[in-house]
Amino acid sequence: MPRVLIVDDQKDVRDLLGAALQDQGVESVAAADGGSALRELCRATADGNPFDAMLLDIVMPGIDGWRVMAAVKSNPLWEDLPIIVITGQATGADDIWRVTEFDGVYAEKGTSFLDFVLTTVSRIIEAGED
Repeated sequence: MPRVLIVDDQKDVRDLLGAALQDQGVESVAAADGGSALRELCRATADGNPFDAMLLDIVMPGIDGWRVMAAVKSNPLWEDLPIIVITGQATGADDIWRVTEFDGVYAEKGTSFLDFVLTTVSRIIEAGED
């Protein structure tokens, strides 16, 4: 079963994404902050059950999404992990450019947010099966 790590400090967002992914046959693990996300990545790697993708909020207390992305992309064990950046704050071109520098996909929380995220996760999983 495909696995996705959901990282967001808002419980309602984690719950919404987790339920929607479950409906699509995707297992999810939720983390409320960057530190928890990095621990979940370590645990999944140690267990031999890595994630297929990560949904990552940028603005979080403690270790923010930028620092999580930098840690993930600098680790050879995780550098190929697809990251979908999810954010509720309108960001400028510089932030969107930063996401693409990390080979991430940008998704702003809003009306079509959930459909976009589910479609993107589905495409990542399908590409990984080829």
